[in-house]
Amino acid sequence: MNHKSLPEKRHFSPLTTKLLFAAVAFGLLLCLIIVYMGYQHFSNVFTSQYNRMTEQFAHISASYISGEQINRYDSWGIADEEYNDIYQKLMEITNVADLDSIAVTVPDTIRYETQNYIFHTVNARYADRIQSFRLGSPEYLLAKSKKSIINMKRLMQLGKQYTEYSFSRNEKGNRTGTVMTALPLRDQYNNIIAMLSVTKSIDEMIAVQMHYLHRIFMVALIVSLVFILLYGFSLWRMIIRPILLIKNETSFFAKNNRLSGVLQKIKNHDEIGSLSHAFEDMSEQINRYISELTSVTAEKERISTELNLAAKIQLESLPKGYPAFPGRSDFDLFASMSPAKEVGGDLYDYMLVDDDHLMLVVGDVSGKGVPAALFMMTAKTLLDSGTQHGLSPKEIFETTNNQLCKGNESDLFVTCWLGILTFSTGELRFVNAGHPYPVLCHEGKFSYVKTNPNFVLGGMEGLPYKEHSINLVKGDRLFVCTDGVTEATNTKEELFGEDRLLSAMQKTGSMNAPDTLTSVRKDIDDFVGEAEQFDDITMLQFIW
Repeated sequence: MNHKSLPEKRHFSPLTTKLLFAAVAFGLLLCLIIVYMGYQHFSNVFTSQYNRMTEQFAHISASYISGEQINRYDSWGIADEEYNDIYQKLMEITNVADLDSIAVTVPDTIRYETQNYIFHTVNARYADRIQSFRLGSPEYLLAKSKKSIINMKRLMQLGKQYTEYSFSRNEKGNRTGTVMTALPLRDQYNNIIAMLSVTKSIDEMIAVQMHYLHRIFMVALIVSLVFILLYGFSLWRMIIRPILLIKNETSFFAKNNRLSGVLQKIKNHDEIGSLSHAFEDMSEQINRYISELTSVTAEKERISTELNLAAKIQLESLPKGYPAFPGRSDFDLFASMSPAKEVGGDLYDYMLVDDDHLMLVVGDVSGKGVPAALFMMTAKTLLDSGTQHGLSPKEIFETTNNQLCKGNESDLFVTCWLGILTFSTGELRFVNAGHPYPVLCHEGKFSYVKTNPNFVLGGMEGLPYKEHSINLVKGDRLFVCTDGVTEATNTKEELFGEDRLLSAMQKTGSMNAPDTLTSVRKDIDDFVGEAEQFDDITMLQFIW
């Protein structure tokens, strides 16, 4: 079957913009790197040449002067024929080498505040901006930089020659500067007595550097533009265009549940080509999965309906309605169970064994969902059966435990609290099989009824269970719940805990049984906030 191909869109997509922008940015970065590295290398080479040149002229100039002559001219301060001859040679070097100046000075080596000039030649071209010093003229060093003073000290004390660069701006605002190389001069005893410095303008070097910078920048810019054009074209042909075709084909498939055939234009033999082939295969699989999903959805709806029915059957198996026993007004009783899933594993029950005995039970099956619910129904039936046969709490638990252990291949178990109250005496006999402690309100004070718990039901066959008893009086309140209450968790992974439960109960001293459970559940919900309920919450309140 032939289908019309999708028209290719010519506008710039976000992907096109990002990739081309990256190519331009990378090209410009490449240009800057080339310019910077080339300029740095050229400057280093050119600077080293200037350094060697000034050093050579400094050594040539130093060869004309002896230490004995320096001592004599410094002491007498009188220029003779020999002095003039040396001065002319230095002046000749200054002019021929186009130096700014050559200076021979004797620094004050104690405080380094002044230096006396022995020789000082100044190029006639720079006479208007360089001050000339005669034999014996002093110069104050305070105007010099701290670095220059330090270099001078190192030269006079350690004999280390140095080269300094200084930069400034001329009247036109252009960058200018000089380079100075200084050498130590020694007497016949090898003592450092003076320093010779050669100064040369670096205006020519700066001009050459700027010319080189402009030239290399233009070359690098042209290279970068060529790179950007070639790389951008390659990106478009090999990456952007195929990806846009895949994107457009994806939109077409989403609307029509079929392909248009435009992916056949992609001839890449790389990951993008593999992606287009994978998309074609995926489209076929999606169409097949859609039909399968339709049947799965129908099956899921059927299961959901059955789970809702199971939840309804489970809730109907638990006592409901208020008051619990309309014919009895001497006590108040109410219980509730909120499953974490469609069906829960918690159980509660209450039964008037006869006019003088009331059975209360709350349990929690390990696990969630349908298996826990079925196990719960079995446990409830066994507990009810033992109660109706007049067994004691201890005997009910021992019988139920043995029955639950038989065929328990899923290794489920039940934590459970069961008590039987005798109204005529107020005695409450109870057994706790690994269940949270109940909360008792006696004479207006709330506290936990703590006993050594027995092992869970369904865990091990043939276990004995220990029975306990307390005496209740009129006005006492008994609250029994599952660990879904105390282990309710908020978004900070904090548990509601026994202390918060006790605080919540202390606000219910004057409430009836339904209002008590409503108040406690509100405190739990306020604490949990937006966190998801992960365990069943079951509560039972008895008020005498």
